[in-house]
Amino acid sequence: MKISLTGAVQLELIERYFREAGYEIAAPGEIPDLTYDVTTHECELADEVDGFYDERMRALAGCPYSLDGIKAIVEEFGFYLAARDMPCPKKILAVDADNTLWDGILSEDGIVDLVPFVEFQKGLKALAADGVVLVLLSKNDPPDGHPFLRSDMPLQDSDFAALGINWGPKAGNLIEICNRLSLGTDSVVFVDDNPHECAQMKAHLPEVSVIRAEGRSVIRRLREYFFFDLGKTDEDRLRAADYRNRELRSAVASAFASKDEYLKNLDLHVIARPAVAADLNRLAQMAGKTNQFNATTIRRSWEAFAAMLEPSSPRQVFVFSAGDRFGEMGIVLYLVYDRNAAHITDFVMSCRAMGRTLEHFAYEWLVRRLGVRPEIDFVRSEKNASFAAFLDEVKSGCPLQTYFSENK
Repeated sequence: MKISLTGAVQLELIERYFREAGYEIAAPGEIPDLTYDVTTHECELADEVDGFYDERMRALAGCPYSLDGIKAIVEEFGFYLAARDMPCPKKILAVDADNTLWDGILSEDGIVDLVPFVEFQKGLKALAADGVVLVLLSKNDPPDGHPFLRSDMPLQDSDFAALGINWGPKAGNLIEICNRLSLGTDSVVFVDDNPHECAQMKAHLPEVSVIRAEGRSVIRRLREYFFFDLGKTDEDRLRAADYRNRELRSAVASAFASKDEYLKNLDLHVIARPAVAADLNRLAQMAGKTNQFNATTIRRSWEAFAAMLEPSSPRQVFVFSAGDRFGEMGIVLYLVYDRNAAHITDFVMSCRAMGRTLEHFAYEWLVRRLGVRPEIDFVRSEKNASFAAFLDEVKSGCPLQTYFSENK
């Protein structure tokens, strides 16, 4: 990829640092693949990098930035480039512990002498509050029944949806955790201070966005480039807690002889209703990022959903808010029914709700409301095999069993 740079008083020195970082600079007159304004985040970087400006550099080289300032600009571009072609926002933030959450190595320094990176931990906690799913990946001895993080640290074990603490490869631990959470590894950002661990993750899971944990800019960059769509809906704030509760649900599941008995014990409940204007942000959010249980993968916008809520629209939108005895999930499924075609054109469910028969409830609920069994439009994609399996169940004509009860 050839890039051109704009916005700097003196470009030659800055271009040199971009080349040293592995970027190719377009020659004069050559059409670049993209153009990057190095002043885009100047205000933020000036606050985050000590000595971002350097008057000696301005006088000697015509460049207002210090060498540390130029390096920060190059790092900023790396984040920009990593997120540039990302199809949708990420969901999981997997972080290392030693020299990432704290200064020190647990197995060498002992838990008492570790110095937490307080601001970084507080930033991670704020991201979790907005719906980012935190996962801990650390090469250490498993905690064996006691807390891994020290009690006086801003982050606690309970802030993480899953802990992968052992001496195995972090990529392997991440795959196992993503399988448990029913999320793809392409939804992960991995943060580690160790370049070897970063390289290993890139080699084994190239779809994971890998970030070196350096400097005060990390939290701002994570939010701006990878998790920019979170924190806008009530469901965002419920998401992280719901994923953390999965470990509790798994513990309960092990006590039952069958999945049916386990689901009966969960006290699954749902509120089903026509969508209203207050649901528009959530509807657009789900349409933009849901892949696994998505009938047609139509990426409808906020404006498109708003048009469907107009009384004159031939389409009707229905939303389903679900929960169980461990907590509420908010809106996790929506249907779009086209009255003219008598088809369901959109059938979308969050992966968080998969495996609980909510899709069975939603279809039968709509059947009762309409008095007919509508066909469901389906367009196969690389990721919606789970929806294809559900569609086969619908077409079989067998009653769809559900464990959800409706809250009025």
